[in-house]
Amino acid sequence: MGNMLELESSGMVGSVSSVRLDQLTPRQLEVLKLLCEGLSNKLIGRRLGISSATVKLHVASILRALQVSSRLQAVIVARKLGLGDEAPAVKAVQRDAKSEHLALDLLRLILGDDAAARLLSANSQSLSAAARA
Repeated sequence: MGNMLELESSGMVGSVSSVRLDQLTPRQLEVLKLLCEGLSNKLIGRRLGISSATVKLHVASILRALQVSSRLQAVIVARKLGLGDEAPAVKAVQRDAKSEHLALDLLRLILGDDAAARLLSANSQSLSAAARA
């Protein structure tokens, strides 16, 4: 019968009482697993060798099948059903935070506090501009 999850009155799903992962295609399950890792459509597409537009279509189908309205809700449902491991994503964030902290310490040591702050501010502004483009 497949995995089922009772979503009672959590508000996460409309009036439907159960969600089944066996409604998803094998490719949609792959996409959902990568969503659970926190990857963007672009990165999922690269990992699977498909376009980000195709990933977007898969994500929309996943949301419909799981009867949720956001990627986050889909990940929550998937994890409650035992799909996707949260540990790799958490470890990656922790590793990135540690690396970032070490890099900041090195910048401050080499450039001094004021110059490091100016450099970080300029970098932040350029990243914001790139994200808007």
